[in-house]
Amino acid sequence: MAVTLGTLLAILCVAVIAYPLFRKNRYRMVSESFVTREKLRAERLRIYRKINDLESDYTSGDLTEDDYQRQRDQLRHAAAQLLMQETGAGSARERDIEEEIAQLRNQSSESLEGGDTV
Repeated sequence: MAVTLGTLLAILCVAVIAYPLFRKNRYRMVSESFVTREKLRAERLRIYRKINDLESDYTSGDLTEDDYQRQRDQLRHAAAQLLMQETGAGSARERDIEEEIAQLRNQSSESLEGGDTV
């Protein structure tokens, strides 16, 4: 009886230890998503450093205001895109909402350009 109980306990221990090894795909997917997020984060931080360098170039007089504004806006847009990818904020529902807002803004600006409708 003791031998049977010991054998069952040993088999149970081996099964508990080996279980994660057979579930590699699940852990690999989590690991890959973590690595992807970290790469996005590193790229976003690199862009922030570029913005900081750009500001120092502007204050030292190496850049004109127009060049500074244009490059800063491009870098900010790139950083925002990376942040959206990093946080997963680019869901289909949110994109639909953003498209609807853009359409409403276009309609609003068109009605303002057309003059008074009264």
